Amino acid sequence: MVHPTVIPRLCAGRRPVPYTERETVSAREADRWDRLCAELGFDGSATASPWHADVQEKEDEDLVQEELKGMGEHGLIIMRAREEVVEILQGQNRCAAWFEQAESDAVKKFRSLHYSIDETGPQYTWKIQGADGGWHYQQPYVASSMEGASTGSTITINGRGAFFQLRSGMRIVPRGGGPGGLSTSQLLHLDVYVGGTLRAQVVALLHEFSHVAGLLPADGGSLIGRELSTQNTQIVLRHCGAQVEAAGKHKSLFLHSGAGASPRGKQ
Repeated sequence: MVHPTVIPRLCAGRRPVPYTERETVSAREADRWDRLCAELGFDGSATASPWHADVQEKEDEDLVQEELKGMGEHGLIIMRAREEVVEILQGQNRCAAWFEQAESDAVKKFRSLHYSIDETGPQYTWKIQGADGGWHYQQPYVASSMEGASTGSTITINGRGAFFQLRSGMRIVPRGGGPGGLSTSQLLHLDVYVGGTLRAQVVALLHEFSHVAGLLPADGGSLIGRELSTQNTQIVLRHCGAQVEAAGKHKSLFLHSGAGASPRGKQ
């Protein structure tokens, strides 16, 4: 059986070494170091753990990247917005400080999150007439997540909502259940940002991560819940608006053109 060459480090864990860094070390000498450390009662894991933790974090990061690459165009769009959010969270700014209140290592937790696309999610904007005769609009949800979720949880993105799409069809529901209909397409937006743009996508990911981090209450699925979702987005922008505005400043904002939320964290 072939074993990777190891460099013994005084009373520390041993790790595989690339070919270009290998040194000739006998198994007998390596065992001598192990016996010496055992006699000293030294805990080798205390120095070995950080390296192993770094490796695990890198593997998790690579796993999410590979998952997104396997989702085709939508995955690449998510990846670009995700990179913008990572850059924001790594900076010295008000937005990063807000997340650090809830997560001591917000960047690490955000990077651990996985993504799924709801390909059969709602696709229409509903124009509903209330009892007072006024009209209320309900756009298809943008994304959803679990409030206070653990590391490695999932953000679900509606493939037919404002994260990817610029417009949606509109269904009209008159008061009293009268005859409705399908209207011309409706422009989608996330607060002041038009659907399908990088800034809207960054806002959506920051909104969902705010739920995951426990900074925002659940949005809810009713009309009142959708109003709460709007309020939650406004809270995100109060803390992160400047960073959202700077996102992709020297890049094209439109990533996709095509045609706010719900379980916990839906917007």
